[in-house]
Amino acid sequence: MTFETLGNKNNPAILLIHGMMSSARDCMTFGRYMSDEYYVIMPTLDGHGHDGTDLLEVDREAEKIIAYLKENGIQSLSLIQGSSMGAEVALEVRRQAAANNIPAKLCFFDGGPFFHFTPWFRAIMRKRFTSLVKILDTDDPVKAKENLLNNPFLKFAVKDKLEQYSGLIDSMVKERRHFSKKTVANLVNICYKCDLPDFSADEQKRFVFFFSIEEPARDSKKRLVKAYPNAQYRDIENYGHCSYQFMEPEKYAQMLKEYIG
Repeated sequence: MTFETLGNKNNPAILLIHGMMSSARDCMTFGRYMSDEYYVIMPTLDGHGHDGTDLLEVDREAEKIIAYLKENGIQSLSLIQGSSMGAEVALEVRRQAAANNIPAKLCFFDGGPFFHFTPWFRAIMRKRFTSLVKILDTDDPVKAKENLLNNPFLKFAVKDKLEQYSGLIDSMVKERRHFSKKTVANLVNICYKCDLPDFSADEQKRFVFFFSIEEPARDSKKRLVKAYPNAQYRDIENYGHCSYQFMEPEKYAQMLKEYIG
């Protein structure tokens, strides 16, 4: 796991956690609009960069983030934000942060697929993601982008909003990346074998679950409402899965600032 930062370390700290197949640089699109007021911390999760690691279970990924915060003297967080798979990691970071006396003012979960499916379903998803990540294992970014844009599973995930991901896809195919079998297996488990930790009513009030109305991940909302009835839930129209942050990064950053305030 590696980390990128923006802004003045003397400012209040915020943590931004990217989604599957992405990296810290994909949080910079909106993180840079927050660096005037906050110290922005952005990990690249294991298995997603060039450090030779494999993605681990969600609790171990969170442990590494907590260790980084403690090693760097971060005693509190104004925001923990996670996108897609990163939302599940963010939830576990929040749990561990409390156990390590690192208070978090707000947690913002963008498009998290908070599902708990059967082993049979997860086996199917491993096959689909294995095919998907192979597209990025090439030195031909033009071909990789073309294959991503024509991938049936990706089209299903983003519905008819594929054009909204042009910038993100350009970032994803910019350099060759290999995703191991272990990384794919844990990626699927984080997304589709998600346990929901217990939080008090007061803690839940600091949670915001943010979904596009049309995205498949929103189907996990019923499960979330049952587990966290005191949390805030917000839906947005005309955007795909996590695409608001890429399409309107400055507005997205301003929205996060307002929630923190």
